[in-house]
Amino acid sequence: MSMETEKYCTVLINHEKGVPPTSEELAKKLENKKDSIKAEALEELILLMINGESYPKLLMTIIRFVVTCNDHRVKKLLTIYWEIVDKCKEGTNELKEEMILVCNALRNDLMHANEYVCGSTLRLLCKMKYYRILEPLKEAVLRNLGHRHSYVRRNAVMCVFSIVKNFGVEVLPEAPEDIEQLLLVEGDLSTKRNAFLMLLNCDQDRAVKYVLSLQDQVSSMGDIFQLSVLELVRKVCRSSSVNKGRFLRIVFDLASSSSTAVSYDCASSLVALSSSPVAIHQAAQVYVQLLTEQSDNNVKLIVLDRLREVQKHHKQVMEGMVMDIFRALTCPSLDVRKKVMDICLGSLVSQRNIKDVVALLKKEVIKTLGYEATATEGNLEYRRLLIRALHACTGQYPDQAQNVMFLLMDFLTESDQSTATEVVMFLRELISNYPDLRMPILQRLAECIGEVSQSRVLRGCLWLFGEFCEEESLIESVIEGVLAAIRPLPLVAEESSSGKEKKESNSEGKKETKAPKITTKTVVLADGTYGTQNVIEKDEGEEQEVQDNKPEIKKTPFRTLLLGGDFLLAAMVGVALTRLSMKLSNLAVATKNEVLLVIVNLLKLARDHNCGGESCDSAVRLTQCIRALSAGQASGLSEGQQAATKLVMGDWQSGRSRNQLAKVLELATQNSEWAMGQEEEAEEKSVPPEECIVFRQLRERKGTTAAGGSMDDDDDFSVAKGSSLAGQAAADGALFAERLAKVQQMTGLADPVYVEAFLQVHSFDLVLELLVVNRTNETLQNVLVELSTQGDLKLVDRPAAVTLSAGQQMTVHASIKVSSTETGIIFGYVTYEKKSAADKECSVLNELHVDILDYIERSWIGELAFRTMWSEFEWENKVNINTSITDVGKYLEHIMRNTNLSIMGRSFKKGSQDHKNKRGKLSADDVKDILKEAVGIKKLIDTSSFVAVNLYAKSIFGEDVLANISIEKLPDGRLTGSCRIRSRTQGIALSLGDRITIVQRGVQAP
Repeated sequence: MSMETEKYCTVLINHEKGVPPTSEELAKKLENKKDSIKAEALEELILLMINGESYPKLLMTIIRFVVTCNDHRVKKLLTIYWEIVDKCKEGTNELKEEMILVCNALRNDLMHANEYVCGSTLRLLCKMKYYRILEPLKEAVLRNLGHRHSYVRRNAVMCVFSIVKNFGVEVLPEAPEDIEQLLLVEGDLSTKRNAFLMLLNCDQDRAVKYVLSLQDQVSSMGDIFQLSVLELVRKVCRSSSVNKGRFLRIVFDLASSSSTAVSYDCASSLVALSSSPVAIHQAAQVYVQLLTEQSDNNVKLIVLDRLREVQKHHKQVMEGMVMDIFRALTCPSLDVRKKVMDICLGSLVSQRNIKDVVALLKKEVIKTLGYEATATEGNLEYRRLLIRALHACTGQYPDQAQNVMFLLMDFLTESDQSTATEVVMFLRELISNYPDLRMPILQRLAECIGEVSQSRVLRGCLWLFGEFCEEESLIESVIEGVLAAIRPLPLVAEESSSGKEKKESNSEGKKETKAPKITTKTVVLADGTYGTQNVIEKDEGEEQEVQDNKPEIKKTPFRTLLLGGDFLLAAMVGVALTRLSMKLSNLAVATKNEVLLVIVNLLKLARDHNCGGESCDSAVRLTQCIRALSAGQASGLSEGQQAATKLVMGDWQSGRSRNQLAKVLELATQNSEWAMGQEEEAEEKSVPPEECIVFRQLRERKGTTAAGGSMDDDDDFSVAKGSSLAGQAAADGALFAERLAKVQQMTGLADPVYVEAFLQVHSFDLVLELLVVNRTNETLQNVLVELSTQGDLKLVDRPAAVTLSAGQQMTVHASIKVSSTETGIIFGYVTYEKKSAADKECSVLNELHVDILDYIERSWIGELAFRTMWSEFEWENKVNINTSITDVGKYLEHIMRNTNLSIMGRSFKKGSQDHKNKRGKLSADDVKDILKEAVGIKKLIDTSSFVAVNLYAKSIFGEDVLANISIEKLPDGRLTGSCRIRSRTQGIALSLGDRITIVQRGVQAP
């Protein structure tokens, strides 16, 4: 039998053996009369044999002096020894003569009066793969099925199962019937489970008959037996539908079991075996119950994955359970909360439940404001997630927006820029799409504009004021609100630094304080005599100091940003106030003059600042605003200036901004995390004309399918026409070619030991496969590959030493742990010994570089999140473009394909369908599809000589990678520019920069 020729390792224990003892020393200890010394010697012998030492002469010693010992520890060690000892003669399949004595000893143990000895021996026989050893023991094994102790019966059943499984039911033809009789009378739950498993795998008809005979009693049995019944149900229902209804009834009864393992298995079985709404609803209820009652986050994540699968195929059933699934938001884990949102928001939200969903999300937002919640880790990220969820819900159902928009507007004054920006983007969409909500939103924004502290949020609010304010009363209140936030006027640049000067003067006050100046004068007293008078004279700066000590005027964050040199905000203030003033024909003269004063002040600040000047963008824009405000008056504008003013005013009044905003919002909706009320697009399958059509209902069912096989596969037809074998051969050839391309030569062919390396990445682990070849004509002993690593790589399992005969080759493996996304280096040397040489010899190995591309996967990110990360990340690596490619589009494709970076704001969820097949790797077709969908970038590439693109990817460790590629095409056709990479850690920024440098140089001109 083939399995007898293979060596099985079921025991592996590490042992520092040092200098191993001789056979004579161990034999002396084994012959000792004391059981404790025998046990110590046997334990040492087992450890040495497991770690490669061979003591064939001691087998007879153990049979003579140890087998007869009745000590339980010695008996247990003996079972391990019988398991690991070589049972065949060296180089042949014949059993050693001593095995006859071993069989006799095992038979005696099987009939031993002590149940522990008997049960341990049965456990040993479960692992035995030699039928010639088991054959004389069959009768004793079957006799133990009726043993008085359940421990022995339990192991006897598993021993019978192991024999039948390995060698066929023909060797024990009476076993199924004996096991069935045992199953009917057995009272021990573990023994009953083992017996049922035996029938399930060896005689399925008997197992089905037994289950149906006690259908009503299954729910009262133990959980381990119920799990075995569920395994039988899944197997039988897939191969035969005769008793499917009765089996499903059993599954329904078990679904309410108190055991979480049984209920989870029942839910999985119902989803797999039935598409009935009642069955799916029962399964979903079980999943939801597990989700809310289990405290382990890993369990919650697994259950949520199952619910996601149910949602894809049974949307109607899941709709009614949205609120129950939302109860899992009480879990503090952000990963769990994010998955709950992904499941519930989208296709499950409808007009029937939107009100309840929004009310629950609103309640959760209020919870994040509590004192206890603010101290919780991840509270800020959870609040952002809730705001995005409310944004998605109310964007599709505007009637619910009024319930939450004023609550969310309170977050505009948050110090966290991401939260405040999320809110202003939400308000922008509401104002643009729903005119009825504009008035109350803009009115509230005007009231709180002075308390907003984020420049980006202020710019968004000001743009909304200038674009959408139409009513006169609203315009007046907005202008007054903005002016109130900027007052007092004028705006003086020195104010921004006055606080620092005061602090410096206070801190150095003691050092700079001068003694008061005292002057002595001679005066005439009232009685006519002379006297002296001391006069304290004030310092020159004291009067100024008195003025400085006047109470300070409270400044708003708005005013502070303007005085701090935020020119982009200053330009937005000027444009917004100008547009509002032009919309209001009866604006008071005093208000208009104050608006002009503000804009002039801002222009002066921009011109006088170190980073500004006459020609800076903000100064030019503010100048246009001043000309537009004074255009209607008798002013000294030239014809060119008047024409430019009319052009600007015409652009403001054309409505082009609203059209562009509508396009932006449409794109944001397409790439949204959650699309309300829309079903996920089913994957399209293209079938060639020569493929067969499978009718599952008409297919003949012959027992169970192959292991892991699908009932829908047309294996028979594929085998008949030979396509299966050809396809498998092609797949094997492609796999071999892929592996061959990654093989790296570590030593030279002329070296005594030739080494090749193949590095395979498994998530956080690297498996290094080393092929070691002896190139000499003599035997090399202790050939050992010593490895070291550089970077965030840790060597876990080192290659073992081997002995190679002349011309022999062998494969050894090393395991390496990876902790971060950084280019690592593996280096080392190989040592070996020759019989003719006294010392070891060694050869140095070439360096092996770990490719960073194996850690980076394609991912998607929104514009807001990208900009936030770009401002927060502190590590940046700038790479200059130096390539022979002359086409901008081809260069972008080349970089994206070789770095797995995808365009920011472009979701791949609706793009390629096989992006999961290669762990998020970008193919050439994927890159072309991404660039084709990015219409704006495509148009820019075709029409402009300058292109800037933002790219994004994510590592398997959760690290974000941002990139900005700015390309300019020179008149001579060459490309120039730079690629800026930002990340939170230094390693990934440097490694990706090196990757881009290498791949752009490696391309030859077409």
